[in-house]
Amino acid sequence: MDAQILSQEVDANFDFFQRRLAEFLKFEAGKFALLRHRAVIGFYPDPGAADQEGHVKFPDGLYSIQEVTDEPVNLGLYSNASH
Repeated sequence: MDAQILSQEVDANFDFFQRRLAEFLKFEAGKFALLRHRAVIGFYPDPGAADQEGHVKFPDGLYSIQEVTDEPVNLGLYSNASH
């Protein structure tokens, strides 16, 4: 996979997520959003569950995961769109 394409996907998803964060916090606080192409695919109880779903649905690896929180969080590889 091209690292530049992956980076662009992560950046676009993060921008989308940040713009909608207030809305997500109302109903999904503390969960983990699986994102692809500037859209939420679903919310999951932990990053592993979100990653597993992303891996199954998107074998190309182009997705990212963000925790629904207003606190800065470093999710390691999950914040960088895992493969």
